[in-house]
Amino acid sequence: MALIAGKCPLDDDSGSRDPRKGVKYLVDTTPYMRVLPEEYVLPLQPKINRMSAGSAAIPVIDLSGLDGPVERRMMTAEAIASACAEWGFFRVINHGINASIMEEMLKVVDGFFNLTLEEKMKYASEDVMNPVRYGTSLNTSKPHALHWRDYLRHFGHPIHTSFHLWPQNPSNYRDVAKEYLEEIWKLALKISGGISKGLGLDWDYIEKSLGEGCQIMASNYYPPCPEPHKTLGLAAHSDHGGITILMQNEVDGLQVKHQEKWVAVQHLPGSLVVNIGDYIEILSNGKYKSVEHRAVVNETRTRISVAVGHGPEMTATVAPASPLVDEKSRIKYRPITYKDYMRAQQSSATRGKSPLQAIMTNNTPQKSSSIDSIPLS
Repeated sequence: MALIAGKCPLDDDSGSRDPRKGVKYLVDTTPYMRVLPEEYVLPLQPKINRMSAGSAAIPVIDLSGLDGPVERRMMTAEAIASACAEWGFFRVINHGINASIMEEMLKVVDGFFNLTLEEKMKYASEDVMNPVRYGTSLNTSKPHALHWRDYLRHFGHPIHTSFHLWPQNPSNYRDVAKEYLEEIWKLALKISGGISKGLGLDWDYIEKSLGEGCQIMASNYYPPCPEPHKTLGLAAHSDHGGITILMQNEVDGLQVKHQEKWVAVQHLPGSLVVNIGDYIEILSNGKYKSVEHRAVVNETRTRISVAVGHGPEMTATVAPASPLVDEKSRIKYRPITYKDYMRAQQSSATRGKSPLQAIMTNNTPQKSSSIDSIPLS
C-alpha cells in the first residue's frame, strides 16, 4: 500500500489505519499491536537485524581544539579532515552546547508529538518546501513504500523569516527551538571552518559560500514497532545540505554505511553526531563524499532524533569550489541552485543518492545497496 497524497480526513469513518494520520496515531489507537500492518512491510532482503550492524565506531573529535592556539586548531582541523574523508560522519564532544538546552529541545519535541492529531495536522502540507511541515513516513507526497516515522520539519536560520510560523504548542516550543537553533548554527560555522581548512581552503571559505545561509530542523519520532526487522524508520539516504548536526534521546537507531557495511552509532550522552551532506561533496568536487545513513526502529521504546541541516541560501549556485578545480581535477558536478537541488532531493520517492548522481558530469551511478533502494509500491 502506498502513502496517499492529500489532506487527512479527521472526521471520516476510515478508522485509524489511514496512513496519513501517522504511526504514532496508529500505535495509540491499536492497543496490543503484535503484527506490523502490511502497508509498512518494506521489501527488505535480508530482513533488518539490529544486531548484525558492524561494531566499528565513528571518530570522536574534541572541538575545544578549534578555540585553542594555532597548532591545536590545525590538529583538530586535520582530525575533522580525516573523519570526513574516511567516514563522512563523526561525533563531537566539548562542543559548547549546554546540556540543559539539549534536554529542553528533546522535551518540547516529545511534547509536540504527544499533542492531539488535530493540533499536529495544522502543520500538515504537501509542499516539500513549506517552511513548517508535519507529516509521516518520507518527506515526499509522491506514492512510496511507508516508513515507521512521523516528523516535524521547519526552517531555522535566518530565524526571523519563519519563527512566527513555528508550532505554538507546547507553549515554550518557539523559545526553546530558537535558542537551540541559534547555538547549533554557531556550532555549524565553527565546524565548517575545520572542514574548509582540511580541504586546503581558507578557514572561512565554506562560511562565505553560505551567504545568508539556510538551516532546517527535522525532528523525528519513531514509536515502538511490533516487528522492527520488517521495516525502517528511514531508508538509506544522504543529506542535501552541507553539515547536519544530530541529537537523539538515549534510544539507538542511527546506522551509517561504511565500506559497504552498516555500522550502528551508539548513543553517547552529551555528544552530538555530525555528518557531511551533498553540498560538501559538491563543493569539495568529490574529495569528501556524503554518506548514506538510515534509521532502524525499536520494538519496545520510542526513539526521538533532532537533525539540523545547514546549507547555503536558497538562491546560491551550488558548484565545486574553484580552488579545487584544475586540469587534473575537472569539474565533477554541474552547477545548480540550492533551492532546485533541495526540491529535487526532498521530492524523491526513492532513497540513496540519486539526486546527486543526476548532476554528476559523467553521470556514473554510485553503488547503492538493494536493501535500501526502496522502490515505489
